Amino acid sequence: MKQKQAAVMNAPKTVLGFYVKYVCHGLWWLFAALVFCRFIVSLDSVFWPMLQRWVVGMLENAPAGVNLMKWCMPTILLITGISLTMSTFAALRNWAMDAFRPRAENKISEFFTDYVHSQSMSFWTQRMAGQIQSRINDIANGVDAIVFDVVNIFLRFIMIIVNSLALLTVNRYIAIVFICVFIFRAAFMWKLRNPIKNTSKATADAKSKLVGKLVDSFSNATSVKLFAGAQREHDYLVPIRKDWFNKKFRSQFIQRISMAVPNFVWDVTLGVTLVLCVYMYSHSTMSLADIVYSVSVYTMVVGMIGGMMDAIPSIIDRLSAASKAYADLMVPISVQDKPDATDLIVKHGKIEFKNISFKYRHKYILRDFSLTVKPGERVGLVGVSGAGKSTLVHLLMRFYDVNHGAILIDGKDIRDVTQSSLRENISFIPQEATMFNRTIRENIAYGNPDATDAQVKRAAIRSSAHAFIMATDKKYDSFVGDRGIKLSGGQRQRIAIARAFLKRSPILVLDEATSALDSETEVAIQKSFSELSQNRTTIAIAHRLSTLRNMDRIVVMEHGKIVESGTHNSLLRKKGVYARLWNMQSGGFLQE
Repeated sequence: MKQKQAAVMNAPKTVLGFYVKYVCHGLWWLFAALVFCRFIVSLDSVFWPMLQRWVVGMLENAPAGVNLMKWCMPTILLITGISLTMSTFAALRNWAMDAFRPRAENKISEFFTDYVHSQSMSFWTQRMAGQIQSRINDIANGVDAIVFDVVNIFLRFIMIIVNSLALLTVNRYIAIVFICVFIFRAAFMWKLRNPIKNTSKATADAKSKLVGKLVDSFSNATSVKLFAGAQREHDYLVPIRKDWFNKKFRSQFIQRISMAVPNFVWDVTLGVTLVLCVYMYSHSTMSLADIVYSVSVYTMVVGMIGGMMDAIPSIIDRLSAASKAYADLMVPISVQDKPDATDLIVKHGKIEFKNISFKYRHKYILRDFSLTVKPGERVGLVGVSGAGKSTLVHLLMRFYDVNHGAILIDGKDIRDVTQSSLRENISFIPQEATMFNRTIRENIAYGNPDATDAQVKRAAIRSSAHAFIMATDKKYDSFVGDRGIKLSGGQRQRIAIARAFLKRSPILVLDEATSALDSETEVAIQKSFSELSQNRTTIAIAHRLSTLRNMDRIVVMEHGKIVESGTHNSLLRKKGVYARLWNMQSGGFLQE
């Protein structure tokens, strides 16, 4: 695991460096085989004009009275052998392509999946899941552009030079004509390279934004239905679609210009070539076989150059998109393990927030905050939204690092231990539990993959989830849908609580864990919480103050500071902030 993290941290700065260092690593033999087979197959563009010249010359130069079949047989066998060789290497080329592409795509997917899961929370709060997947796809498309298209263009260029040199030996005038036209086309494409590159990057940005918005819309299909928002979603996406369309249209327009103008020049040059051939044939300075060869070389090379130039805008497009995607994803990881970080071993579960300060952007959420939670103590955090409660537990989970001060567990600074070991020692139940689109069993056992079916069932019973699970079609093997859409909010929350029962970490953190539950279910779960928090250091946040009545201590926060602390009864007797909040609550919830 540490080796994988080190590889992620030392990723190259450019997408081309990434392709060389990671994607092609271990696949060079396949890449070499692919290039070699492509080279042999590309020789077809050299042999084909020659084969036509041989056929015409074979018939044109046959001696009078000779057995024509016998005369032609050596040439026929040679042509057949060359064709069979080309077909063999074409099959090998396709095998190499089919073997290389999925391996490369798998490496890219694996690398970036590991990378984004290693990222801190700030990375995820600024990006949408659909946008990230779109970026990964752009990087994968860049591999295709290099391995298949760039290599193909390079080989075509070599074949164009070979054909040009061969044509010079047959008819230097025609060779000079098309060499000049080739130079013109290359210069024209070079002139358009920056407009093509810039419009391609703009198109990639617009596409990524559109895909991200679409996935966001689809992920919230329930809200769209509940609020009859189909038309609103349509209207919301119209300007985003229009922006993508306009940029895509401009990008393709420039690409078409880069193709159309040279094509007109090639058409005129073909006429000039035919005039030269007719003129030289009429003056007996060129044979019929040479004319066939010259025209064949011309059409072959024109096709190759056309294919090259047509592919260049697409290559620039895909490589620009890949480069943009790589730069967007490969941002520095703000929360990293130290090189000498050790695994956290929690023996007691004492938590200390020592003079910590934390600001989001330019606003301090916590400033010089201190709090000690004794081993096994159950502490409730109370306060209106913005008081810093959730920020405090997010810092404990090390989703972010404090700007000043330190957070200690059993005297160990959490910045000195690995993030994975830190989170393995904490069972965290968030306010809004999200589910994988997997079975109920898999979702409950996510925190303890080795749990037996009996243990999973026991955890579900203790979280009051067993009854509704048994009412589903496939019981514990029922799929919950995308983000758990097949379950109600309360059902998802009970599965999240079952996870915590199953994980049995020494520290328990609850962030509004019962806010989505009905009163009857909450009463059932409250009975289980005493068992869940037994011998665990517990920190619980709740707007439903009744859920904190049995806590060993309740800490009241305002504007990132502690204003009161004590048991439920002692705080009510003080008639301070907590008592005011208790009296303000409606339906058991704290009102803003």
